[in-house]
Amino acid sequence: MRRFRGVAIPLLLLGACRSDPPSQPEPTVGTHLFAHAYPGTTLGAKLNAAINALPPTGGIVDATDFTGPQRIDQTVVLGAGGGKAVELRLGGATITSSVVPFKLGDGAKLIGNGNTIVTQDAGANLEWLITGTNISDCEIAGLTVDGNRQGNTAAGSGIGLHTATRCWLHQLVVRNTVGRFHPGIAFFDDGNADNTVEQNLVQDIGTLADYADGIYVAGPGNKVLFNRIRNATDFGIVGESCVGCVIQGNDLVGVPAGISVGSGIPNFNAAANIIDANVITGGSTTTWGAISIYRINGAPPVATLVRGNIIRDVEVGHGIFVTGAEQVSLADNLISNIGLTTPSYGILIINSKDVGVSGGSIARTGTFGLGIGASTNVSVNDVRITDAGRSGNDAAGVGLDALSTHSSAISLTQLHIFDTDTIAQLKKMAFCIDFGQGGTTSGVVLGGNLFDDGVNALGCRIGTVNLNNATRVTRY
Repeated sequence: MRRFRGVAIPLLLLGACRSDPPSQPEPTVGTHLFAHAYPGTTLGAKLNAAINALPPTGGIVDATDFTGPQRIDQTVVLGAGGGKAVELRLGGATITSSVVPFKLGDGAKLIGNGNTIVTQDAGANLEWLITGTNISDCEIAGLTVDGNRQGNTAAGSGIGLHTATRCWLHQLVVRNTVGRFHPGIAFFDDGNADNTVEQNLVQDIGTLADYADGIYVAGPGNKVLFNRIRNATDFGIVGESCVGCVIQGNDLVGVPAGISVGSGIPNFNAAANIIDANVITGGSTTTWGAISIYRINGAPPVATLVRGNIIRDVEVGHGIFVTGAEQVSLADNLISNIGLTTPSYGILIINSKDVGVSGGSIARTGTFGLGIGASTNVSVNDVRITDAGRSGNDAAGVGLDALSTHSSAISLTQLHIFDTDTIAQLKKMAFCIDFGQGGTTSGVVLGGNLFDDGVNALGCRIGTVNLNNATRVTRY
C-alpha cells in the first residue's frame, strides 16, 4: 500500500579501490571513458571525476575492471539535469556506501555485470540505495542491491524512484532490507507512468515488525512482469491508482498478502488493469486476499481483469478478494487449499457491482468456496467448487449474503459443486449453495448446475440449494 515502509540496509565495510590501475585502454576523448584513468582514492571518487569529464551530451563511464571491495562516500549522480545522459557500467565489485550511492537522471543507465553488489555501511541508515526524481528513460540492471538489514534500523527501500516515466528495471536482486513501509522496489509519489519492472528477484523485504511490500508501483501504464518475490512481509506487489497496468507471470512465495490493485490515493483512478498468470504460494492475512481488488480512497477501480492465476496453500486469508470495485472479471483462476482451519473464502466479493466469475476451480477452503455480500449484478458461470467448509462451519460452495446485508441480480449457472467425501454424513458442506447467511438476496437466476460427487447424486450433506432469504428466483 502507500505506506512507504522503511528499508535500512546494513553491510560490511569494504575496501577501497586498488592502487595500481588495471591494464585498460586510456580514456578516449568523447563518450566512452574508463574510470580507472581518473583521480580519486575510492571508486566513487573516480566515477564522479569520469562523469564530470564527459561532454554535455553524456556518454559511457566504464568501471567493469574494478572488482572486490569498493567504496562510495559521495553520491554518484548519473546525468541529473542538463541533458547529460550517463551510462555507468560496473563489474564484479561489492560497493559499500556511507551515502546514497547512486542518483539517476534522465536517460541514465546503471548496469552491473550480474556479480555487482551495492550495499550500505552498518549504521548508515539510508532511505534507499538507488534513487531518482522527475526522471525518464532510465535503466537499472545486473545488480544485487542488499539492504544490510542486520546493521541498520531506519526505514528504507532498495530502489526508490519518484515521478519516473519509461524506466526499465530488470535482472536485479533486491534483498535484505529493513522495511517499515518502504518496499524493496518502489515508484513513489504521483506522476509515475509506463515503467517496467521485470525478471527480478525480490526477497527478504522487511520483517514482521517492520513490514514492507516487495514491489510498489503507482500511476498509469506500469508493468510488473515475471518477477520472483520471496518473503516480502506485507504485499508482494501493489499497483495503486493504476490505469492500464499489467501484473503478469510473477511467482510469489511466502508473502502475506500477495498482489493488490486498486484505488488508494484520493482523486486518482484505477481502471483497465490486468492481473494475469501469476503463481502465489502461501500467504497469511486476516483482512485481504492472495489477490485483492480494492477501494480505500478515490473512485472505485473499474474494468479489472484477473485471469489464469494459480493461488494455493494460503494459511489465512482469501484466495481472491474484491471489495468496492466495479466491472471486474475473474476468469480461469485455479484456487486451492485456502485457510483450511480459518474462515477463509476461495473468492469473496463484497460491496461491489458488475462482477463476473467464469471458468477455473476452487478446491478446499476454510469457509465458503465463493461468497457474495452487499453486491449487485454478480454472475458466476462454469466454475468447479469442491470441499468448502473444511474448518467445520457447515459452509457451502457458494454463500449469500456474506455480509448479512443485501445483494441483488445474482446469477449462478453451469456450476459443479460437491463435497468429495462419498459418505453423506461425513460431508462438511451442508448445502452446495446457501442463501441463508443472515442477509437477503433478490433477483436470483439458477440454471444448469450439477451437484453430484461422482458417486451420489447429492454432493452435499443436507441438500443442494438453500433458498432461505432469496426472492424473485428463476430456475431452469
